[in-house]
Amino acid sequence: MKQKRNKFFAVIVMLISSSAMALSTDAEQPIYIDSDSQNLDMTTNTVIFTGNVYLRQGSIRLNADKVVVTRPSGQEGAEIIDAYGKPATFEQTLDDGKKINGEALDLQYETAKSFLTMTNRAVLTQEGGNQVEGQKITYNIDKQLLVAESDSSSRVTTVLQPQTKQDKK
Repeated sequence: MKQKRNKFFAVIVMLISSSAMALSTDAEQPIYIDSDSQNLDMTTNTVIFTGNVYLRQGSIRLNADKVVVTRPSGQEGAEIIDAYGKPATFEQTLDDGKKINGEALDLQYETAKSFLTMTNRAVLTQEGGNQVEGQKITYNIDKQLLVAESDSSSRVTTVLQPQTKQDKK
């Protein structure tokens, strides 16, 4: 039974992450942010964007009600981007041309680590219909490692589409 469960888990990971390599040029692109207002605190290297915030970096698109960008120790290229919404959403094109979409009430992206954390009603959907839902989803983009977690009132749900349906999209 344990061997079957391990094989099933391996299949899930392969289906979700096999083509989930982010567009390799995204990290090399500048970050553009449009919002209704922004507030810069130079002493803490923090910028708060509010009101219909739209962020783009290469193929990455993020929409939120509020985005907080912090540069720890003022280090360029090590930004931590926190996004809040009802929900906050993002989209990214993968190297194979497919898109991955995510949404959660809270998103955090650590640019230097290529690490995404989605919490509070997190949903990650791969073009073709594969989907993971949980209270918290973490994704290490470079290592292609995804972890989905539940809380005491919910469970992690995964939907795997048959290959024929994925090929049609």
